[in-house]
Amino acid sequence: MKRLILLLLACGALAACTQTAKQKQQSEQSAQTEVRAEGAVPQGEALLNILNANKQSLAVLNNDSLSYYNGRGVSDLLTLLTDEPDRLKGAIVADKMVGRAAAVLMAAAGVREVHTNIISTPALKVLREAGISVSFNEEVPQILNRDQSGQCPIDASLNEAESVDECVAILKTRFQ
Repeated sequence: MKRLILLLLACGALAACTQTAKQKQQSEQSAQTEVRAEGAVPQGEALLNILNANKQSLAVLNNDSLSYYNGRGVSDLLTLLTDEPDRLKGAIVADKMVGRAAAVLMAAAGVREVHTNIISTPALKVLREAGISVSFNEEVPQILNRDQSGQCPIDASLNEAESVDECVAILKTRFQ
């Protein structure tokens, strides 16, 4: 485990060094203006740096095993929850953007930590209520759809749902 942590930290440092000047400047500005991390650990931050540098959408670290995913939206999280629930239980997850749908899937799976660039206010509430440690660079009222004209349709489908279990059932039905 110590080797993996050192490798993650080294890769994170390498990824940070390879950022363009503009990305580095934006990152530094975010670090200076956003002091909202709760329980953030270097391991999770390194995982997010690697995710960003490699243009992946999701990274999962669990039991010394690191996996990257490139699916759109919550498809990878839903597949993992359905097909490999042990992969997420107790895991450290880095996701480029976390809306309510992603948050309920992570909560249902028993994820331990979440690190993200952008998180919606409803997603943050779900994660906090589930006792999941979370760090983020920016909080937004809601995740927008791809053309930025309204709320993400996946998150919108959960607007009337109250519990994590109810949300997961809606998502499983939607993606069948």
